[in-house]
Amino acid sequence: MKLLQRSSRYYLLFSLLIFGVIALALIVGLRYSLNHTSDELLANTRLPLARELAGRPLRPRMEIMDEIIELQPIDRVTDRQSFRDTIIEMYDVEEAELELEPYRKYTYESPIGDTPYRISISLSTVENEDITRTVLGVVLAGLLLFLLAINLLNRYLSIRLWKPFYGTVAEIKAFSARQSVTPAFPPSETDEFTDLNRELQRMTGQMQREYDSLRQFTENASHEIQTPLAIIRNHVDLLLRDSDRPEADYGNLQRISEAVSRLSKLNKTLLLLTKIEHDQFPDAAPLDLYSLVSEKLKQLAPALEEKSIRLTTGLHPLTVRLPPALADVLLNNLLGNAVRHNLKGGQLAVTLGDRQLVVENTGPDSNLRGEQVFDRFRKEGTDTDSLGLGLALVREICDRFGFTIRYDRDGRLHKMTLTF
Repeated sequence: MKLLQRSSRYYLLFSLLIFGVIALALIVGLRYSLNHTSDELLANTRLPLARELAGRPLRPRMEIMDEIIELQPIDRVTDRQSFRDTIIEMYDVEEAELELEPYRKYTYESPIGDTPYRISISLSTVENEDITRTVLGVVLAGLLLFLLAINLLNRYLSIRLWKPFYGTVAEIKAFSARQSVTPAFPPSETDEFTDLNRELQRMTGQMQREYDSLRQFTENASHEIQTPLAIIRNHVDLLLRDSDRPEADYGNLQRISEAVSRLSKLNKTLLLLTKIEHDQFPDAAPLDLYSLVSEKLKQLAPALEEKSIRLTTGLHPLTVRLPPALADVLLNNLLGNAVRHNLKGGQLAVTLGDRQLVVENTGPDSNLRGEQVFDRFRKEGTDTDSLGLGLALVREICDRFGFTIRYDRDGRLHKMTLTF
């Protein structure tokens, strides 16, 4: 929800609360005023009523003008009197039915002739109710007009005053550190937006400079490291060809050669991780994963045969958006690990379809659980061929392109599920 919408919601709730309090106070005050007026009218009727009753036959209930008079004989007269609201059932001539109508009743005690009576005078308050409803309707109409005005004002503010802010947000969304173009933030007469644009201009410029510096360092470091490694490897190969060397030297030179190969592989893998993290790859394109997985399994056929691994496949056509180079890395690590860490005479099952690639293989028991297998330099045992970066590469690729990778293990059965 946008900031302006949230503030508008608070304004609306506050306005409803204020208008509710005002409407309630108005109704209470209006009822009090109308009841007070009715009470004065009833009290002023007391003397004229006494003269009217003195010269006519008395009944327990009488209607004189718009008032209803009720008489009840009592033992003696006191000063007690009261005003209260009541409901009286009246016959409606037009509707030809009984209706309940609101009345204001004034009760007092007074003698009529020589007999003490409790006298009740009831005055209809239907008009008072109509006045109250009218006033309440006017208040509610005013509330609706006020809320409508607030909403229109907020829309105007959103379009006019916040336009530079939304322009700044659009520039930030389109910004990429790989681009050499610095974002151009829209000018604003609002000091806060001007300060925001100034700071964003500084930050984006710094990000571009740091990105270019890191990219150049990565490329230079990779290139410079590969050169001495190649020289070391060539010299080691020359020394290994020397037949006049003791057998122990051959073993040492072989270990040096293996260490150099591992260092070269590590350098290339770390460079690849850095490129993935900084999006230094072409945009994703539709890729036929079925053909690529089939080709990789053919390439792994000699390794499968060497370890007597039984292969089971269930491949169905599937197209995903991924740079071909990264798709190759992804499959090489998933399928290569499933073969490299498999058991002699083990099993390998590859399933492709329903937006998933599932690789299941037998392998040695492992203490690694869940997300641990995707940690960098995390590996089990003393496998010198493993750098502990293969599954870290897989996780990085999945994170960059919105895929999910999950590892499950059941005893010696290992399962990788890649969901596109």
